[in-house]
Amino acid sequence: MADFDTAEAVLLLRRLAEDSSGLITLDPGIDDDVLDGWPVPVPEAIRVLLRAVAGVRITVARSEVNGHTSYEHLDFVHPYNEGRYHGHDTSWYLDHVGGAGSHWFVHTDHGDGHTYVDVDRDTGGWGPVFRFWDDTDTVRVAPSLPVWLQEFADCARRALVETGTLTTATGGTAPGAAAIRAFGSSFAEHWTALDAKPAAVRPVTVPEARSATDPVLRAAAADLPDDALLADLRPVTGPARVHFPFPVSCQYARRHGGTVLIATPWDGE
Repeated sequence: MADFDTAEAVLLLRRLAEDSSGLITLDPGIDDDVLDGWPVPVPEAIRVLLRAVAGVRITVARSEVNGHTSYEHLDFVHPYNEGRYHGHDTSWYLDHVGGAGSHWFVHTDHGDGHTYVDVDRDTGGWGPVFRFWDDTDTVRVAPSLPVWLQEFADCARRALVETGTLTTATGGTAPGAAAIRAFGSSFAEHWTALDAKPAAVRPVTVPEARSATDPVLRAAAADLPDDALLADLRPVTGPARVHFPFPVSCQYARRHGGTVLIATPWDGE
């Protein structure tokens, strides 16, 4: 998928919300003084998005009995970034993906998937979007946050069309519980299919990377311990999955604009 900028993402999300019969709503944007206080730099290109939209809430189910509503929430001010979630300490997750200043969480799903954007420590640039679970495998799901949002919007719009819940189809009437449930199921099917069959990338050892002819791999491995592993994601254009064969957990890091993924054995302490 071709690159896609944040201004285009804002327009796409606004149109999607307008066309969704109320099933998709946008969180109000974030002021610059708040963004200035974040523990990661926020480049102007990303601020264009965040000034307009702080998150996207997708209604996926509503009880016919008590009206309880379930959501998926793309949250650009996700509490994981502060080391907390529903009152629980989540600092383990911050450390797992490389420590504060190296990433920004944007979503946790009902399948215990954690999605974050790589933040380059050297340049401050926001790079690819990754997802991990509580194991030693991870997926690069999109080359950038705007592209990830474009993919989300495409999945959501397809679900609205398939279930007849577009605003033009409902005439502005709020969908009932059955229609919402159908929309939620359709959206989940499209959303999970995006990276259902990612290309597998085999990691290499640090000694292999240090002796490689590729200067990027050599540079990425230069200061790593010998028991770390590296995965070169540059040859893969779509979703890419890497399994790091460690007996315990690992700590992730990324180099070269998020195109080289690194894992180091880590006991979580």
